Amino acid sequence: MPGLGQNSNERKNFASSYSSISREEQLLPSPAGLSWAERHKVFLIETALFTNVFLSGLDSTISASTYQLIGNEFGDVKLSSWITTAYLITCTSFQPLYGSFSDTLGRRHCLFFANIVFALGCFGCGTTSTIYSLILMRALTGIGGGGLITLSTIINSDIIPAKKRGIYQAFQNVLLGTGSVVGASCGGLIATSIGWRWCFLLQVPVSAAGTLVAYFFVHDRNPATNDGPLVAKTTGWETLKKIDFTGALLLVLGLVCQLFFLTINSSAKGESSQWYNPQSIVLAVSTGFSLILFAYVERTTTANPIIPHDLLSQMHGTTVLVISVLVGFVAYAYIFTLPLYFQVVVGDTAAKAGLRLTIPSFCTPIGGVITGLSMKNPKHLPVLLISGISFMLFGNLCFLFIKPSTSYWLTSLLLVPANIGQGITFPSTLFSFLFAFSPYKQATATSTLYLFRSIGCVWGVAGTSSMIQFTVGKLTRKRLKGMLTEKEIGKLLMQLSHTTSLINNLPPDVRSAVISSYDSAIKRAYFLSVFLCMVAIFLSVFKKVFERQDNHEGQLVQETENLDIRRESFNTLI
Repeated sequence: MPGLGQNSNERKNFASSYSSISREEQLLPSPAGLSWAERHKVFLIETALFTNVFLSGLDSTISASTYQLIGNEFGDVKLSSWITTAYLITCTSFQPLYGSFSDTLGRRHCLFFANIVFALGCFGCGTTSTIYSLILMRALTGIGGGGLITLSTIINSDIIPAKKRGIYQAFQNVLLGTGSVVGASCGGLIATSIGWRWCFLLQVPVSAAGTLVAYFFVHDRNPATNDGPLVAKTTGWETLKKIDFTGALLLVLGLVCQLFFLTINSSAKGESSQWYNPQSIVLAVSTGFSLILFAYVERTTTANPIIPHDLLSQMHGTTVLVISVLVGFVAYAYIFTLPLYFQVVVGDTAAKAGLRLTIPSFCTPIGGVITGLSMKNPKHLPVLLISGISFMLFGNLCFLFIKPSTSYWLTSLLLVPANIGQGITFPSTLFSFLFAFSPYKQATATSTLYLFRSIGCVWGVAGTSSMIQFTVGKLTRKRLKGMLTEKEIGKLLMQLSHTTSLINNLPPDVRSAVISSYDSAIKRAYFLSVFLCMVAIFLSVFKKVFERQDNHEGQLVQETENLDIRRESFNTLI
């Protein structure tokens, strides 16, 4: 297989070179006789990392449960999806940078930067006065949010032995799922009780505490004591030359153009000609050109690439990344459309719609725990991944049977499988990818996997919103034909693009037609998710995703033994 021998030699070289690294070059101090203060330091670092994971999970869903209400307040529902997608686009774009940046600049500075930018962004969201400034602040929040989970995983990879990493990942999955539960279920409740601004302001003090821990307790190499992680001894211009600014700019440009394309056409109101106007064509061409040029730059750059070429040179790694895009799409399309369905079709308030998601959301961390405990044996990963995607497939199929008359408890039960599937699938794809590479590449491999998953999440939110808005416009025109004039229908669709709260004030027959259009549009979006789940299962089963892992599992375990020896002193702490 391409790149096989090269990676084998690289791993051998890494194993021999790593064994020569002194204990003082680890993230935490040498173990002999750790004092209470040093143990306390470990506890604070882990607390800060897991708090970041919780905040990331909370922030990813809290806007999904409140964006409709926020859009109605600002009188611009058609832009409300940007509250979520603006965060995702910057999170996606900057997430891979944290891997290469932390290797070059050190973990401490990157973690401090991520926390402080996230806190500033949340504060800005809570004090904004227009939807445009809110979207801008959500984009700023995403720049910091991109590093919360990524750096937590990377730093734990530095200090946690491989054989215990699954337990820590399981706990991280629990907190990520719990954050998602709190965001999805309590976001609407907070918004309707004390105001949606507090959904963001309440995150500020928590993130500020994480910022202090990152600054005072996570240390890079100190020349006086020689402790801290192994980072490059370069400064100034040499350091800047190692950062792939061109690749980052092209990636951001490509994703932003793509998002503009989807958002503009989401307001087409059923007019297919909107997709072929000059503005849409320019955005589509710009997207393709930027991403193709980005791929070329990544192959030829002399800087540390955002996505190293050798991570994509194997069928195993490439296939897992494609699967990550697909499951990211399905997961966020699912999260994004459920509140819309319950508020528009069922007629729930934002608070009640959020509470409907509480019980199913608690099943997401359960899936994460299952994966974390099972991954002690890497041979379980293929079964876990296929099982997780199958649960997601079954869960999306179950949603198609939900009706406005379906009872609360039956609705909650039908939503459970998809949440369990997501909890199993996300960590399964992560470790399936990480275990294929040497520990030396854990940071870039982690950020690369998160990048591709986040791209899928962006497509899931923006693409699903575009599909629903377009289908609603098309079906509403068809169903109201003969009941209203074409001009009246156009005016109604324009009003619906600004606020959906007027649906309850429409005449009964018109209201029924509009709600039916939303119902059909959302169900069609779920058919797309079902199809993508089937594609992901096909890739997992028939493309032998894990054949590379089986060939090198023994070698990887052997090579990480030296790493575990240097970390064994922390066993009493973890």
